[in-house]
Amino acid sequence: MHVVLTQERVREHWDEQPCDSEPTAREQPSSREFFLGVERQRYALQPHILECQSWISWRGRRVLEVGTGVGTDARQLIRAGALYTGISFDRGSADMTARALREFQLPGASLQRDATALDFPDGLFDVVYSFGALQDIAQVQRAVAELGRVLKPGGELLVMLYNRSSIQHRIETTLLRKLGMRTARKGAGDPGYRVYDEDEAAELFAAFEILRQEVRFFDHRRWGVIGRLLPRSLRRWLGEHWGWHRLLHMRKRAERAGGGGGGP
Repeated sequence: MHVVLTQERVREHWDEQPCDSEPTAREQPSSREFFLGVERQRYALQPHILECQSWISWRGRRVLEVGTGVGTDARQLIRAGALYTGISFDRGSADMTARALREFQLPGASLQRDATALDFPDGLFDVVYSFGALQDIAQVQRAVAELGRVLKPGGELLVMLYNRSSIQHRIETTLLRKLGMRTARKGAGDPGYRVYDEDEAAELFAAFEILRQEVRFFDHRRWGVIGRLLPRSLRRWLGEHWGWHRLLHMRKRAERAGGGGGGP
């Protein structure tokens, strides 16, 4: 029962306000200006998103995105040549992404689906991309198995998880809360989120070959004036050592001769 309630809270949270939809609240929701405003702010604050997307060749490849937000990354992947399908657990994100694709006249499908029970055939996709959605899924191991099932042997995964060894978790979330203090900005407010260190992330994706695992993103906004005064080079250094985003680029291992299909 706890798992069901947790997932319902996640669905309601993102259905009411899809990820990244709040920074440009002044714009008309779903307008071209709204989507462009989200895009500018997302990549200005988190340029590592575009950097890690460059690790993969997207052209002509069937791509599944898990957790689409308002379709910002979707537009980048499609323009890079991806044959795109996006899924979101909540209706709000699925609808917003579909509107974004229509607004910019881009091909692709945005569907409301549960990542733990996908209705795609085995081995349909060449790449699975998920930037910050898996840690919200209560039955995350089941979701990872499903992603492995729909990914072809040799296919790639590009995933972001929240980093347990980050400044945000170690100091802001853990230490300051123990002291009864609050930071200027709310922590990861999405209900039910998890954090992973290097070994925990490797264990979650034990069935896959990990090509690279890195951390990025020190959110200087959370530190007020001090954060704004930090040089950009120092922000990047902090992100690369104690960043909030743990990035994994992986490959599904080829199936052994005579082995069955299904999971990774």
